Amino acid sequence: MNAVWKRLSVVGISVVLILFACVPLYGAPGTRHVFYLNSGGHVHQLYSTASGWSDVDVTALSNAPVAASGSALTSFFDHTTNYAHVYYLGTNHHVYELFGTGTSWISDDATSLAGAPVAVSGSAVTSFIDNTSNVSHVFYLGTNQNVYELYFTTGWHSDDPTSVAGAPIAASGSALTSFLFLYQINNLLFAGLDVFYEANQQVYELVWPGNWSFEVPTVLAHAPVPVTGSALTSFVDESSTNPPIRHVFYLGTNENVYELYDITSWHSDDPTSLAGAPIAVAGSALTSFIDISIGDTGMHVMYLGTNHHVYALRWVSGPNWSYFDATAASHGVTAASGSALSSFQDLAGGARLYFLGTNSHVYELTWQNEGAASETDITLASGGTVAASGSALTGVVGP
Repeated sequence: MNAVWKRLSVVGISVVLILFACVPLYGAPGTRHVFYLNSGGHVHQLYSTASGWSDVDVTALSNAPVAASGSALTSFFDHTTNYAHVYYLGTNHHVYELFGTGTSWISDDATSLAGAPVAVSGSAVTSFIDNTSNVSHVFYLGTNQNVYELYFTTGWHSDDPTSVAGAPIAASGSALTSFLFLYQINNLLFAGLDVFYEANQQVYELVWPGNWSFEVPTVLAHAPVPVTGSALTSFVDESSTNPPIRHVFYLGTNENVYELYDITSWHSDDPTSLAGAPIAVAGSALTSFIDISIGDTGMHVMYLGTNHHVYALRWVSGPNWSYFDATAASHGVTAASGSALSSFQDLAGGARLYFLGTNSHVYELTWQNEGAASETDITLASGGTVAASGSALTGVVGP
């Protein structure tokens, strides 16, 4: 049975299993899922339950190929099927998918099934799901530095947004970030796709509102250029406007966190300076999310300072950004040099952030309000396997 038909048959039976069977690989609604790589290239899942944290070797459970050393990770949760999806690069530079049904983990080779080009070594990977049509989207860089798309409808397919848009190729080692945005025209709902990357010392946008085109937000916003190799993170605010407001964050050459946001046109902002926050350490990761229930007052962006503390920037109101030192507030350990970061909002409205400590354990920082935070060593709490040095991190909350 090939992976596509395997997926379809699993979809057909798993919803019933989730409803009536115990779900040892997920837990209750609001379960927090964090994924990382161990030194053997296995993808591990740490997930929360009522009794604490548990660790699962997803690669072993799904009999999947091991990840390439230093592989990127990306994930999302499909709330239609209650499936968690994780993507990584194999040693053959193929993009592999792991998806969890709540009772089992299954893998497939998305690159082979789509007949898509292989990824360049060390490629970034980004993903999301279009819940309006239940289509999965994954983006990566090919050996020609084009941004390629893998998308799943009734099977895996591929696309070359860079070529279709006539856009410049990405810089070597460029980060990627993406999201879906919804907008209305004449009371009809449409879905747009957005992917951002670095090229020519600018932030480029590939956008699909029916076909692929591109823009250069840093040029259009007259924004500072990104530092070479800057991390990227993004989200969309669909709470109050049509079209929604799109937000992208990157590091400038002065290691400040800069924002690009689109309100009929691209604008820029300097959250670091506006908040009076410390600069980021060179090469810092970035992570972000928005609480769409309260709109732009719920914008959160996190990074590592030169002291390897986790700093959180938050939009308050008007032109004001604030910040706090989440590490100091938790009286916790500092992050490892070069640690990845991952974050999301939990169902209670709190911030959850994940990083690697110097002992290669995965830690969780959580806070409801600025100034008070707590920290948990979830590797220790789960009795789990330590992460590979420099492992990527990705996390989702669900079902």
